[in-house]
Amino acid sequence: MKLAKFLDKYDKIIFDMDGVITGEQNYWNIAALTAYELLNDRLYYGEGDVPASVGENFRSIRAELFDGDRFIAAAKEKGVNSNWDLCWLAFCYLSRGLTPAEMTAHVRDGGLLAFDLYEEAAHIASEVCSLPLSETARDGPLWKKCRDLFQEWYLGDELFESMWGGKSAHKGKPGMWQTEDPIVPLEGLRELLTALTGGGKTLGIATGRNRFELAKPLERWDCLKYFDPASTIDSDFIVRGEENLRREGIVTGLSKPRPYMFLKALYGADYDDLRLYRGDYDPAPIGRALIVGDAGSDILAAKAMGADFLAVLTGISGEKARPYFEETGAEYILPNVLHMMEN
Repeated sequence: MKLAKFLDKYDKIIFDMDGVITGEQNYWNIAALTAYELLNDRLYYGEGDVPASVGENFRSIRAELFDGDRFIAAAKEKGVNSNWDLCWLAFCYLSRGLTPAEMTAHVRDGGLLAFDLYEEAAHIASEVCSLPLSETARDGPLWKKCRDLFQEWYLGDELFESMWGGKSAHKGKPGMWQTEDPIVPLEGLRELLTALTGGGKTLGIATGRNRFELAKPLERWDCLKYFDPASTIDSDFIVRGEENLRREGIVTGLSKPRPYMFLKALYGADYDDLRLYRGDYDPAPIGRALIVGDAGSDILAAKAMGADFLAVLTGISGEKARPYFEETGAEYILPNVLHMMEN
């Protein structure tokens, strides 16, 4: 197997993770469980008790709350990238009394993109939960409560308390991170990464995952070694980058579909955040970089920085996503990353 000829144009290839290298099924299960617990447990905004054993019912809960995954597809097409944002949006809309189908239709047909959806959701939660908007805004206390509960499901009791610094509200969550699988056969993934690095390509990652969630599965599959550490960008960079900009009087979000993460992976983890924000960088490397993703947030971010984009059809919409990527100007559309090699 050798690399596809079109890759000769590129020196650096930057991958999204979920839906590209790693499967997203696990995360979507957790997002659904998180929204369910927030809506139904008396410790949050419900009236009952949601024991950890409810995790055994993740399939039926996800199917119901996320409208048979149609909500996930709609949100991703609008540029929602983080699964923390996904479950927070679902909680906000469902708490207002929308049915899952109504929620899907609103997101799909309402004409709002990710950051507008976040603003709308914050206003809904402020009204429903009788909280000031500062409490319900994205990255505010309510959003962080959703994020922490998601991490409780993902990490499990022990790691959540020792690594995340939280205290489990309901004991018994074992940690769903241990069940992750790559989205393509592992042998093929290793063959691809070996061919890319052997062909002189520098590999990067730009993901909404935090460092633990980025590194753990790749280490377990013996794949982390293929990626340049200076080009491996996780959600912790978003937090630090937004803090750095706030110190300069700039209040803005940096997550996809903003191009910050891909720019950071391209120019290096140490590149100054204010300079990236202001466009103070040599544009030449962009012409030698290829972004690989599966979602609307990925291609929107790539196009915002002027980079070529390779869409893989391993996201939530599968082959149905092809017209979207064609309309938004993807340079390449492949069934999965293994098609970056040819016989």
